Amino acid sequence: MRRLSASVVSLVTLTVAALWWFVPGGYPYGAASRVTVGFNHWIERDVGVGLLVASGVLGVLLTLGIRSRPKLVGVGAAAQSVFFLLVMSDASVLSSIGYLLVPVVFLAVGALVVVGCVRRRPVAYVTAVLLLTGLVLGLTTTDVISRYLTNLAVGFGVYGGRIAWSWVMAAITVGWAWLAYGSFTHERGTANPRWGKTVTILTACCGVPYALARLSWATPWPLGGYDPRTGHIEFLVSANIDAATRLQGFTIGMGSVLSVVLTLGLISRWGEVFPRWVPRVGGRPVPVVLAVGPGLFATVVLCVSAPGVLAGAVQSGSALDGVLFVLLFPCPVWGPLMGAALLAYSRRRSAPPRESARVPAKIRPSS
Repeated sequence: MRRLSASVVSLVTLTVAALWWFVPGGYPYGAASRVTVGFNHWIERDVGVGLLVASGVLGVLLTLGIRSRPKLVGVGAAAQSVFFLLVMSDASVLSSIGYLLVPVVFLAVGALVVVGCVRRRPVAYVTAVLLLTGLVLGLTTTDVISRYLTNLAVGFGVYGGRIAWSWVMAAITVGWAWLAYGSFTHERGTANPRWGKTVTILTACCGVPYALARLSWATPWPLGGYDPRTGHIEFLVSANIDAATRLQGFTIGMGSVLSVVLTLGLISRWGEVFPRWVPRVGGRPVPVVLAVGPGLFATVVLCVSAPGVLAGAVQSGSALDGVLFVLLFPCPVWGPLMGAALLAYSRRRSAPPRESARVPAKIRPSS
């Protein structure tokens, strides 16, 4: 399986290099790219193709040596992963996740309302009426929703291809990282780390600045926005923002709130046992993979985006812009903290139950 994985990753790398070489207009990086949140913004086509060819050839050599020199292959796989992480990936992966979380939030809210209505909760009835009223008014009295959907379609039309290439680079990063992990890992005993709660709270706090900034777009005082007139990031946005853009920012903010809540679930009771009101599974233990799986995905996205965030901060118009950018997207610390929080959660859930400290009393002989 490891040899097959290394072969596939190497083949994909060489295929991408060939595509960029024979189709010059398909190269997504370099100074001509509209996306600047990555070090690949400074890599032109000739250099980029050469780097991928070298990586692909090295990958083939590593594939051939998996059985005979596993440790050496592990070092090579780790180097490949670091190369794609620091050089070829960027933070556009994270931005696409923000937009993909929007429908997830809507589906989650809708599911909660439906469950509440089935269980005859008055709050659920009121929420359902408010949501339906807002949807009808939004569709019949204004063009906010239609303009919002148009903005999303235009955005993905312009940046979709560029973002897709970033996902390819991120997938190659994960592939080599998995091979490196498999070369060095070994079984260790489980334990319940004392630092797990603190790390998890810090991880959740990393998502709070962006959530608050985007939620504020529903108020007269929008925070953390880019002003096209000055080319700078402003703490308090002074430019006029239309209603559709405000709705877009607010919905992305709700996605960020969801990520914060799910992170806190790693140290909450409902992160270990399904709440009683959840249909069919209420009261049952939460499968560890159900929490760790999405968490690992988020960890990968955050770590892959970290170098791009630093590159974007360096290319900002001023030092203040760079600080605000890193404050909104603290991926360099967010990713490692998320990984540590998941490690603590999985160890705690896998730890054997404590044995009772009580010693049975000796039976005294009857007199």
